[in-house]
This record gives sequence, C-alpha cells and structure tokens, in this order.
Amino acid sequence: MKTFLIASALLLSSLSRAETKETEHELLLIVGAPGEERFANGFQSAASAWEKAAASTNASITIVGLEASDKVDRALIEEWVTNLKNDSTIPAWIVYIGHGTHTQKSTLLNLRGPDLSAVVLGEWLDPLERTLIFVHGGSASAPFINRLSKPNRILMTATRSGTELNYARFGERFARVISSREGDANQDGQVSLLEAFVSAAQSVEQFYEDEGRLASEHALIDDNGDSVGTPADWFRGERLIKQPEGDTIPDGFRSRQIAFIASEQERLLTPDQRFDRDRLEAELETLRAKKEELDESEYYDALEKILLELGEIYLHVKNES
Repeated sequence: MKTFLIASALLLSSLSRAETKETEHELLLIVGAPGEERFANGFQSAASAWEKAAASTNASITIVGLEASDKVDRALIEEWVTNLKNDSTIPAWIVYIGHGTHTQKSTLLNLRGPDLSAVVLGEWLDPLERTLIFVHGGSASAPFINRLSKPNRILMTATRSGTELNYARFGERFARVISSREGDANQDGQVSLLEAFVSAAQSVEQFYEDEGRLASEHALIDDNGDSVGTPADWFRGERLIKQPEGDTIPDGFRSRQIAFIASEQERLLTPDQRFDRDRLEAELETLRAKKEELDESEYYDALEKILLELGEIYLHVKNES
C-alpha cells in the first residue's frame, strides 16, 4: 500500500495545478455562551482562526453564537443540520467552541438561550450517513462520543469524561493548528485531522506542564465508530504507538485521510474523487487486515481490483489537467 501511495503522490506532484472551485467542506461553527469576558476573548479568537482557515480553502462556513438573530442558537443549529444533504461526498463539520456541562441526566453545549444536549443533537444527526466531523473543544465533552459515534464519523473531544468540568483549552488550540497549518508531522504539505488532534493535545499538555498544574482535560478521538475514544498519547504524529486490546480496530485511519486545508496535490482531486479514493483506501485497509483469513489468490485478486480503481482516479486527474 505504501509503495502505491508514494507512486500516486509522485504522479500528483507532476501534474499542473488545477484547483476546483467546488465546495470542499461544509462547516457549522458554534460559539457557546462565554459567561465571562476572559472566555469571550478566547472564543472570539478561535472563531476568527476558523474563519481564516475557511477563507483559505473552498469551505462554506456558518457561524452561530456571535451575531444577533431572530431565532435562538439551538434552532439555528437544528436548521443547519436538517438542511444537510445526506448523499453529499463533501465532509460536514460541526465545531463547538465553548463550555460544556454534565450531570447524571444530560450532557450539554452551553449556548445563548436554551442549551443543546448530546441526546438531542444525536437525534438530529441520526439520519445523516455522509462524512461528519464533530469537534467539541470544551469541558465535559467526552459523552458526545458515546451518543454520536457511528461509521464514517470523526469525533474529537477535549475531555476523556463528563466529569472533567474545568475550562478546557483544546478547542482554541485546535483552531490555531488548523489555521496556522502547523503540526504536519509527515511533511506531506497538509495537516490531517489526526495530526491536528495530536498537535493540539500536545500543546494543551505542554501548557499544564509549564504552569505546574495538574491537567484537567485529556482529549479523545473516535473515528472507527466504536464509541471508544483514543487518547492523543497513543499517537506519535500519525503513527499509532499503542494498540487496543483484542480485535478492536484502532482509531486513526479515517482521520488521517482528511485535512481541512488540502495540499496543492490533494486539491487536484475533486471532492467526489477524494471520497472515492478514501473509500477505496478504507477497503484496502480492511482487506490487508483479513489477509491471513483469505486464500492467497483471492487476496491478490481483491488487491488488484482495488489498486486498479485507485489508479483510474489518478489517471482521470491526469487527463483532466
């Protein structure tokens, strides 16, 4: 797989730039009620970072929580989710910058006006089958993984449990990584979601160490649909350095495939081509995991089929450029 992907990268790098004007991401940025002025400044800074990032790529961005509206923020969020097209190949993003609360009865996003629970947001999102990225950078965020997790979703939270209730810094640091494009561990010209997650979590950890304080947040990522998040210290860059127990599929593969700001080579692919490429790479990963269970000829026939389909995508890109 590595040889093929390297060859594909070399092919892409030899092509002339042919940027698409198609929308590459649909982003809902939710800014929660700050409560105090010192939090408001941090939330605004993070929102500005996301706006900057969206402006530098072909992303549509809707912001809830900063401007006055005739509708309450909760209703605006529901409206955005309801209007998402289910069959789109474009990733849908919901990014929350704000505080969270957790009790035995519910876990909430703290909005202006009525709050929004993980249960209700989950009900709104249940019909959605397209790729969804959900980033909750605030306190008490981990229970959202339990409710929202399913295949084809990438979920990140600032905390590992609902009981980590102190002000969390992960969301603001994550926004900086996305907009600055720092954290490109594998030096491929873009910061994948996994790289951004690890970089932001390491920045948070360094903050607590520098301050001599006990960390009150521990970020998790779930991108395999099993509702069990993986902590950042399981990764070195994009490489998994710890393995889950049993036959559990580790997190990390899906979030390596997506970057908010794509490299020049990646932008040669349309959103539909990226979707097909990612699907085929996922099939390849699954096939490799089952290699020992398959007859040799069956394995290599399936491998050839996938690689030929991947090759067709890149050949099509070359012919169009």
